[in-house]
Amino acid sequence: MHRCALTLLLLAATGCTEPRSAQCKEVCRREAECVDTTGSKMPFDEKECVAACAALENDVADNGAKVQRHIDCVHKQQSCDAVLECK
Repeated sequence: MHRCALTLLLLAATGCTEPRSAQCKEVCRREAECVDTTGSKMPFDEKECVAACAALENDVADNGAKVQRHIDCVHKQQSCDAVLECK
């Protein structure tokens, strides 16, 4: 019985976590730096950004292309103001 409960607990824990994409981590780190650098009043949480980005990135059918366009936009920008304008 304990083994079954432990297995269910492990499955539940791993099923609720999104893999963390290196691209998402990099883009969210850059955006967080830009929010700090510009003194933007935009509410921004880097960890939430990474989690949302990874979840959307994995939703290839509906959102994968949008995430990739956003990542590309952030990579192309030189200024933080331009980074924060990426949609």
